[in-house]
Amino acid sequence: MQRLLPFLALSLVGCPADPDDTGDVAVETHPVGSVFDMDTTDVGVTASFDEPGSYIVILFSQAEDQSTKFGYGSLADTAARVEQPDPMPVRAHGVGAEATRMPDVREFRVWNGSTAVTIQAEVEELTDELVIWRDTTTENPLAEIEEETFEDVVEKFEGIVMPRTEQVFGPISDVDGSGRIDVLISYTVNQYGAIAYVSQCDIGEVMGCGSWGNGGEIIYVAYPDPESSYSSANALVEIWAHEINHLVYAWNKYLENDLINADENIYLTEGFSELAQDLTGFNNGNQYIWAAAIDMREFYEDEDFSTQGISINDVVRGTGYYDYDRDGPLRGAAYLFLRYVFEQQGGLIVNDDGSYEDAGGMAWIQDWFTSPELGADCVPATTGQELLDVAMDWYTAIVVTGMDLNDDPVYNYQDRVWDPLTSFEFGVDTYTTIHGWLTLAGPPVQPVDEADGSIRAGGVEYLEIQVTEPGQVVEIPVSAEALPRARAFRIE
Repeated sequence: MQRLLPFLALSLVGCPADPDDTGDVAVETHPVGSVFDMDTTDVGVTASFDEPGSYIVILFSQAEDQSTKFGYGSLADTAARVEQPDPMPVRAHGVGAEATRMPDVREFRVWNGSTAVTIQAEVEELTDELVIWRDTTTENPLAEIEEETFEDVVEKFEGIVMPRTEQVFGPISDVDGSGRIDVLISYTVNQYGAIAYVSQCDIGEVMGCGSWGNGGEIIYVAYPDPESSYSSANALVEIWAHEINHLVYAWNKYLENDLINADENIYLTEGFSELAQDLTGFNNGNQYIWAAAIDMREFYEDEDFSTQGISINDVVRGTGYYDYDRDGPLRGAAYLFLRYVFEQQGGLIVNDDGSYEDAGGMAWIQDWFTSPELGADCVPATTGQELLDVAMDWYTAIVVTGMDLNDDPVYNYQDRVWDPLTSFEFGVDTYTTIHGWLTLAGPPVQPVDEADGSIRAGGVEYLEIQVTEPGQVVEIPVSAEALPRARAFRIE
């Protein structure tokens, strides 16, 4: 990535110690690893640093605007910039509920990428928990899913994902009374450009549905390219775990609370489904999602694929729509935020046999899923803490975790735990190496003389400063519209 020109303005005032002072040597008030708040002034943020050393300033914008950037440093007085993303297509919906369930054959109304069509499907397999349907109308140019792979998927989904989903997140609905989840394998999903999807309209009337819906808990699944990373059994199970959680959320949050007109932030619901991939035991492909919110700038050649592209507003505020440019980082940010709150509420205990014991995190999730509050309002409703305070602590944890300098649980993600049932690891490690090639080194920290001078509303910037004299004052100008708040974290 091209090196940015330095233009951050700092006011540094040195206050050297008195050489004639023969009193006791003072104990460091801000030792290495300490985290402390900075003051907010009319022009920005400031602090007096008692000891020389290296510090990371965690600069947080508390502004609620979405898609807005503010200036800091030498750009503090520049006008705010609004960046409205291009809309992505809405989730596909089936149309019509006129089809009736038959022993071996039924019709589905599905989306093929351009229009809703009616297809015929036959039962491929019937298990205690699932009805597997195969589209017999739409030609499939790809290879069939290998039988051994498919049986592995069904076994893990029924035996691990479904019971853990209900234990952690809440009950799976059964609107058609079949006692089973329908899985429709259809090339129309490929035509739509998806790997899999669900429609909330299949289980009830929520915003935008009208009379649409196929009447049941249905996961629509594409044929995976045999050469792709999505073709393995574990990858397919992780995808199914993600999708079924969307239906669990819709049922418990919207339909049970009669919130027909609820229109919640898309990335909040995606974040919970990413969390479901983790907490049901298949936190594998999900690692790339949250890595995009930590730092994958080199891979994507785009600074938005890092903490510089995320915002608490894009996770919990407003309704919005999918953001083409920042889709990966925003999904990852939502997961990272929800995972952090889940852990702060106590998380869960994984026993040697793979069973779970709630330590507070599961109760918090179920409070969220059943609460009628939406988005930002649901944070204080379920945690008793103000959103901005939680967000400040979360942004602090992203940079503190993994440095082994501070062990305050408020400022750290929990250590990852191995799942005895799936052999994957739960949780987050911002310094991990993913699949032997993607090595993370925490979020990007900009040396103060290379900072880009731009912060998203609700976003964070990590700025490294060097303090050379005791009592040195550091002042960082920030646009007043950004509603700045800052902390310092001593690293040396």
